[in-house]
Amino acid sequence: MNAFDRSFGRKEAVQKSAELLRDMRTVSFPLDVYGLLSSFGQQIQLVPYAELETNPDKNAAGVNPQMMSKDGFCTRIRDALIEYGDKFVEGSVWYVYYDDTAWKSRIRFTLMHELGHITLRHHQLLNMDTLIDLDSNPEYKAADKQADLFSINVLAPAPAVYRILKEHGFTYDKKKADWQLTNRNAPFLQNLGDIPHPEVLIMTAFGLSQPAANWRLHELPLELEVWKQVDPDLYALVEKLPHRAGWFCWVCHTRRRTTSMYCPGCGKGFHYEFKDFGKFTRPVMGLRKNGQFEFCSVCGNEDFPEDAEFCPICGNPVVNECENAFQTDGDFIRSGMEIIRGTHRCRPGDIYCGTCGVLTAFGRRHGPKENMWLPSPTSDRCRTLKTHYPEVIPTDDGRLLKCPACGSTRTMRDGRYCADCKQPLQNVCDSEGKGAHSCGANDRYCSICGKPTVFHRAGWLTEYTETREFAELLAAEKHSMKKRASRLLIQPDGEICVS
Repeated sequence: MNAFDRSFGRKEAVQKSAELLRDMRTVSFPLDVYGLLSSFGQQIQLVPYAELETNPDKNAAGVNPQMMSKDGFCTRIRDALIEYGDKFVEGSVWYVYYDDTAWKSRIRFTLMHELGHITLRHHQLLNMDTLIDLDSNPEYKAADKQADLFSINVLAPAPAVYRILKEHGFTYDKKKADWQLTNRNAPFLQNLGDIPHPEVLIMTAFGLSQPAANWRLHELPLELEVWKQVDPDLYALVEKLPHRAGWFCWVCHTRRRTTSMYCPGCGKGFHYEFKDFGKFTRPVMGLRKNGQFEFCSVCGNEDFPEDAEFCPICGNPVVNECENAFQTDGDFIRSGMEIIRGTHRCRPGDIYCGTCGVLTAFGRRHGPKENMWLPSPTSDRCRTLKTHYPEVIPTDDGRLLKCPACGSTRTMRDGRYCADCKQPLQNVCDSEGKGAHSCGANDRYCSICGKPTVFHRAGWLTEYTETREFAELLAAEKHSMKKRASRLLIQPDGEICVS
């Protein structure tokens, strides 16, 4: 190993990339490259080649267009005043020039490559303000290779790549020097159908080109060991970061559920593609052990009886069952006999049952395109947080403390009526003479049939949308969806300061 290799080594590139992922509060992959660079404010300025050639004002560094490299390069402007928070600090400004006509994955790698030159202090170490056309310089070649290592470890860090390969049953075969499928019972292969290719997984999950993904797989065993040497905490942090890509139904683009044989969006099975649609689907709450929603998908209420089929606060269903009650199947078809099979309780967004592929109650009622329980940014029926609605009418062990109409505490007929105004003191659903169900004093809707209660009809229980609890729930959901951006500053010694 020569002096240049020691100065521009792999370990430092891995260390810098890991620290950057931590400092910018990375939440998922593929990495938001432009969001990361914008965190540096005016200290790093991007200039596409097209603008450099047509707009002289963009050529602040005085670069000759004929010197431009194929993919990109960067130039340092020394002794600049940089706005950082409420003050100005002295430092350097970098102009990053790049070929904006290249493939998106190629541009992403180029931009992170140039950021590697900046954070690894290659301009200072090589004593050059512009790193371009230096292929004959052995020091520059070593620095350029280190910048490549930085780029691949920011875009597709080894721990995160290894996790997705392991989840799909791949391990590294030293004899073949390749990743082979060895565990066909891996979690992500359940009910999948087609066997994925590791290169496709990495390209899609991390936004890499085919050559970069191939290089990532080839270098992965070596770099996993380097990551473990750098910092166990950083290794664990990066390994757990989610990736936006996933297996989606090729028919309706519903995200696959590993435990379901059938697509919950269209009822098809074993036909999925590994895709990245550019955004996460909004989360849908889980189910309780008895199949009820974890909380109401409309009002967020978490308090309802174990036998409830409807939310007592807003009257919307808290169960979604498939319609698999009567089926003909196998020999029973030839004999004309019907067999009865139990229904399955499904998640709020399921149009079809993931267990048997039969249409669900919500799917039957609203249809695939109009299903208001499907998660979407505009839907008001996909709560992501839960809340508790307090009592409006005071009770003691389920009994009213006073009449909600006149306030009297005197009762008659075993406490079923107010002695002064003769108002019934038992809350029931408004069943229009078809057999009312007994409800709790603070139930706005019946948990058995979903119809409004007499107390709610009388105006003693306000609509849930007018309560303080619902307003606070909406505010909390809105706040939880905001991503706090970091403000980064590259100091003269190459360290990154985080605000």
